[in-house]
Amino acid sequence: MKPASICENLRNLWIALSIFALSTTTRAQTLMPTPALSPSASPEEETIIPTFETQKLARTYILDIPAPRGQITDRNGAPIAQNRLSYNLVINFPTPLDFSDAQALSFAREKIDKAGDLIGRKLRISDDAILRHYRNRGIMPLEIAQNLSQPEYEKVKDNLPAGIMVRPVYVRIYPNGKLAGQIIGYTGKTGRNPDGIVDNHETVWPETEGREGLEQTFNGMLTGKHGEYKLTFDKDGRKTSEKLITP
Repeated sequence: MKPASICENLRNLWIALSIFALSTTTRAQTLMPTPALSPSASPEEETIIPTFETQKLARTYILDIPAPRGQITDRNGAPIAQNRLSYNLVINFPTPLDFSDAQALSFAREKIDKAGDLIGRKLRISDDAILRHYRNRGIMPLEIAQNLSQPEYEKVKDNLPAGIMVRPVYVRIYPNGKLAGQIIGYTGKTGRNPDGIVDNHETVWPETEGREGLEQTFNGMLTGKHGEYKLTFDKDGRKTSEKLITP
């Protein structure tokens, strides 16, 4: 074969190999999947706030109301330990609870002064106690006066300023005084008024328990069953309802 023919054949072979290599590369690039672009969040998706955030102030509380303590009688049916209805004065803070400390103190002080003028008492409640109550349990009434006498109750029952209410409670009394006190025994509160964060099924006020004598021996029978009180708040923290659901 002539040298010219050999050169021509080699040139044609080189061209063919080049075309084949180019074809293979192109096919490989075609078969390789193109990376998907990350979808950008739409403006609407970026502004969505989870439901639990928008509803974080919506809540319902079920609180326990201590039952009136059972009566103890002698063999003739005459009471030797029984309950008497008493009254306490309380402040209700408006909801939602968005007062500053200064506003909460101003609101409470105004109500305390008015209540003191009505019943003729000097009511002493510290700023710390007011603020602790407002921050931890402002949805609950703040007690400012206990065990109103009958004359005090008569003064306020039809003349209560806005934001103040009378709350009835039961107190234990012994009609015969100290007579047979060692046998009958006595009662005491299970604790002080709560001032921490409100929990479901906490008691609205402290229960009483038997400490000695018959009061202690039959404490389980005398204690009774709690009632239930329901408080509901909307998503903005405003109280929407309150009702007794279990007497």
